[in-house]
Amino acid sequence: MNHAHTNSKYISNFNSWAEQKRFVNFTDQDAEFLKILHPFATQYADTFVEKLYEHLLQFPDTKRFFSDEKVLSRLKLAQKAYFMDLTSGEYGEEYFQSRIKVGISHQRVGLPPRIYMSTYCYYMQLMIPQIYGNPAFDVETANGIFSALHKIINLDQELAISAYIHATDEVISRQTEEILEMSTPVIQIWEGVVAAPIIGMLDSSRTQQFMERLLETIVATNSPVALIDITGVPQIDTATAQHLIDTINAVKLLGSQVIITGVRPVIAQTLVHLGIDLSGIITRPTMASGLKVALDKLSIKVIDTSKG
Repeated sequence: MNHAHTNSKYISNFNSWAEQKRFVNFTDQDAEFLKILHPFATQYADTFVEKLYEHLLQFPDTKRFFSDEKVLSRLKLAQKAYFMDLTSGEYGEEYFQSRIKVGISHQRVGLPPRIYMSTYCYYMQLMIPQIYGNPAFDVETANGIFSALHKIINLDQELAISAYIHATDEVISRQTEEILEMSTPVIQIWEGVVAAPIIGMLDSSRTQQFMERLLETIVATNSPVALIDITGVPQIDTATAQHLIDTINAVKLLGSQVIITGVRPVIAQTLVHLGIDLSGIITRPTMASGLKVALDKLSIKVIDTSKG
């Protein structure tokens, strides 16, 4: 996951952060209440972090994420800084970006959201006695601090989970693109001949990518013949057939010719039944027979030297 790329998208959404604060009614007064709590948070920060990780290490499914002592030490330092920011009183863009990074970082290491969501809950459990048991705070102040802390933690949760989901979506999107590329490869198999085996059904998105890759390869290799192999296409429907025809017409516009290979009897019958007109298009049952036609068109003679 590209951090800079992901974060840049969230920078453009900074206005949504201000809107979200308004939505939960997080005000300047709340920020002031959290500032009041900050000296006490600073005093107990190390204790809170130690208690937090002592709690997390009790569970096997969380303990495995913190098995390396060096990593654990770094995490505790980062957690302390995170905890200190919670009551800093500054909740602008810098705060916003730091919280976004939390969600992205958790997604990258595979930490389930339920684990760090429960961390926020544990924060509250640790902080409430310090708020209401502190003689420096009267009831009104304690209530104000509690309300402000509850709001900022809710905001943090929303940011972290949104960033987590966004980062996960980007991974899925990238993997989907990679799968599409693998399922629609285009390769040069001979000078002047490219081959494009299709595996699975062709939908609109796959067709668009397939067509772009095929046309780009034809131009890059200056190939007058393109083999489109449909051996791996389980069935042909009207939409798939139309996608094929659109691709063939695009190839023709480049001055190249298409040979469709892998046409099985059941596929041929389906095309006839659908009324798909493939007249003028060369078809062959196998890639090998299609390649032979392509080489003949290029006046290339292949000699079997193994027979002497």
